[in-house]
Amino acid sequence: MNPNYVVYFGRGTAYAENGDFDNAIRDFSKAIELNPRFAIAYRNRGLAYAKKGDIDAAIRDFCLDAAIRDFSKAIELEPNDPDAYNIRGMAYVDKGDSDKAIKDYGKAIELNPNDAGVYYNRGNAYVDKGDSDAAIRDFSKAVEIDPKHAEAYYNRGTVYANKGDLDEAIRAFSKAVEIDPKHAAAYHNRGTAYAEKGDPGEAIRDCTKAIEHNPNFAEAYSSRGTAYAKKGNIDAAIRDHDLAIEHNPNLAEAYNNRGNAYAKKGDPDEAIRDYNKAVELKPGLSEAYSNRGNAYAKKGDPDEAIRDYTKAIELDPSDARAYSNRGVAYAKKGDFDAAIRDYTEAIELDSNEAILYCNRGEAWLHKEAWDNAKSDLKKAEGMEYDIVKSFHNEYKSVADFEQRTEIQLPADIAAMLTDTDSET
Repeated sequence: MNPNYVVYFGRGTAYAENGDFDNAIRDFSKAIELNPRFAIAYRNRGLAYAKKGDIDAAIRDFCLDAAIRDFSKAIELEPNDPDAYNIRGMAYVDKGDSDKAIKDYGKAIELNPNDAGVYYNRGNAYVDKGDSDAAIRDFSKAVEIDPKHAEAYYNRGTVYANKGDLDEAIRAFSKAVEIDPKHAAAYHNRGTAYAEKGDPGEAIRDCTKAIEHNPNFAEAYSSRGTAYAKKGNIDAAIRDHDLAIEHNPNLAEAYNNRGNAYAKKGDPDEAIRDYNKAVELKPGLSEAYSNRGNAYAKKGDPDEAIRDYTKAIELDPSDARAYSNRGVAYAKKGDFDAAIRDYTEAIELDSNEAILYCNRGEAWLHKEAWDNAKSDLKKAEGMEYDIVKSFHNEYKSVADFEQRTEIQLPADIAAMLTDTDSET
């Protein structure tokens, strides 16, 4: 065996540390040529290929395939090396193969059960697979082994937030910033969790902290703007969304959020311009279509509203609000069959919204389906929804409804919908 393989390996390592991956790969290859059973040279050449692929997207797949081949050879030569499995798992993640990555991380854990980093990596792979519970278990194991692993807390918080468990999310983000007080993303995500819990004040404080640590954090400006809007400070909201767009002109969500602020300000035309830009930048942003539909509805254009709600539903079939709003638009057009279908779909997705039963009940009135109407109106009323006020948003009185629709309401339903103070 030619002892020079060690020299080539050492020089290759130096090249890799300096970011010269082409020369690193050449030297590792020479070391392997001189010593074909030099496992760590395969592993390091694999790392060099992977890093070269990160730099040059055009050859990314080629580099990842080469890296995986080298990691596999390293494992063949040293089957009990947990690092080789861990690194190959990372390469599989980059290739988009979460299942193979999870298998490799599992083998690495079997060989070394005390490596927090591998649990963290496997948690991320489970996130990619959409297995939130498994991801949380792995992130929890990572912080059990390494209580100072801020990123594991941060990622666990993100998964909890996506699951809708905002209290657990806030606890995890709080732990992340306790460990790393400059973790801008953790402040931001905790702020968005507070906003979802209905606490815009805390959201503003956290987003401000995120911006303090990262003044170019476009998403934090936009999230703070949304929190300002919830507090009723629309001008401050618009200023923050402007800053978000200034820092990242391609951030579709910032245009969508600024559109929402303009809509709250009573300017549907400006809102529509922003929603147009949002969907131009991100055609899959379902909420921007839904919001634009709301703006068109506000302008009295139910046809455009229906088109946008339909697109929003196409992109996100679980969006109960888009079905509900499309139902309202159909009702405005007098298409009560379509309205009822949409309200029914919305109720199947979210049975806890009283307004859906009220709206469907009112639609049944136009179909003279009295039992259905009474059932839905009673359901809404039982959920403490003011069905009389809702009815009077459209009609001055029962008599007004009957005159405009030429439909005579049964006495019991008329009584349900009568404002005794104004109609006596």
